[in-house]
Amino acid sequence: MNVFSRAIETHGDPHNPPIVFLHGIRLGGAIWTPHAHELSDEFFVVTPDLPGHGVLEDLPFDASTLDEFLAYISDNVVLRPPLVVGYSLGGYVAMRYATDMPEQTSGLVLTGSTTNIVGYRWVLYEAAVRFTGSIPQPLLQTMLTAFFRVTLPPSIANVVVPFRFNHDVFEQSLRLAGNIRYSDLLARYHKPVLIVNGKYDVLFRQDERLFARSANARVAVIPRTDHVAPLREPQRFCALVREFARQLFGAGSTAGAGRTA
Repeated sequence: MNVFSRAIETHGDPHNPPIVFLHGIRLGGAIWTPHAHELSDEFFVVTPDLPGHGVLEDLPFDASTLDEFLAYISDNVVLRPPLVVGYSLGGYVAMRYATDMPEQTSGLVLTGSTTNIVGYRWVLYEAAVRFTGSIPQPLLQTMLTAFFRVTLPPSIANVVVPFRFNHDVFEQSLRLAGNIRYSDLLARYHKPVLIVNGKYDVLFRQDERLFARSANARVAVIPRTDHVAPLREPQRFCALVREFARQLFGAGSTAGAGRTA
C-alpha cells in the first residue's frame, strides 16, 4: 500500500466532480468532515492529511513531497482535475501547486490565505518560528490547547485541540509560504478562483484586493467571523463552495467553467 493512500479520506461517488480540501498548519483532513458530509451528495470530496500532519507526520513538509502527494491524488484518487479548496497554509500549498501545474486543477477556493508573506511580515513569521522552537513541545501543546479552548467554540476546539503541533512543519512552511508574492503567481493562473475570508481575519485579508485583481477572482466575506471562518460557519462556507463548484463543473446549473468576475 502506498503510504499516501493511508492519509486520504474520500466521500461520495468518485464519478461526481471532485473537490479536494487542503487543511492549514497543525490540523488534518478531519477538520473537513462536516463539509464533506454536506457536499458529498453532489461532489466527490477528498480530505487528505498533508505531509507533516496526521498519519503523514513523519514526512517532510517540503515542495517535492507536496508535489508528489498532490500528484498521487490527481493520478490515483480523482478522475478529472479537481476544484482545490485551500485553507490558511493549505491555501499557499494550493496556489503553488495550481500555478506550477495548472492542468492538474479546475479551479481554486482560497480561504484565510490572501496575504503576501514578504518584507516585515516574513521577518515576523521567522521570529514566530524561532520563538516556538524555544518552547518545549509539551508546554507549547498545553499553551495552544488553552488558547483554542478560550478562543473557539467547544465544538470546534474539540476538533482542533487533538492535532499535534509539528515545529518542523512550521519551520518548513516559512520556506514554502514566505518571501514569495503569491498574488503575482495567481496572475498567471487562468482558471476560476473564489476567495472566501472571515471579515475579522486581520492577518490574512491584508492583500485580499490584490489577490482578487491578480486572479480576476470573486470575493466572498463571511460576516462576524475570523480566520476560522470555514470551521465556525461550515454551512455558509459549503454553500459558497457548492455554488462555485456548480459554475465550475456545470453541475446542477447551466453555467459552465470560466473565469469569475
